[in-house]
Amino acid sequence: MFKPGSEFLADCAGELQRIDAARAEIAREMRAFPTPFPACDVHFTRLCEERRRLQRMADALRAFQAAALSAEPPLIHPRDAVITADGKRYQPEPVSVSG
Repeated sequence: MFKPGSEFLADCAGELQRIDAARAEIAREMRAFPTPFPACDVHFTRLCEERRRLQRMADALRAFQAAALSAEPPLIHPRDAVITADGKRYQPEPVSVSG
């Protein structure tokens, strides 16, 4: 089984810390935002969108870390297709997971 290097895992942890710091900064900015704010406020809406984007990034990185450390083989979703360099499309078959 492939074991990810400690440097890779440290890099992932470092990126998570950077993402969490950015999310904390956005949270501070949102708390300081004057109320009541109109629903059409562009700046506040962008802060909300950035907060959601950072949350998705953190969730994906944590899932990636967990998968990298797992002894289980990775599952490929049937919608995930791989296109090779010569242009051929590989579409995996659905896999049933018994639990």
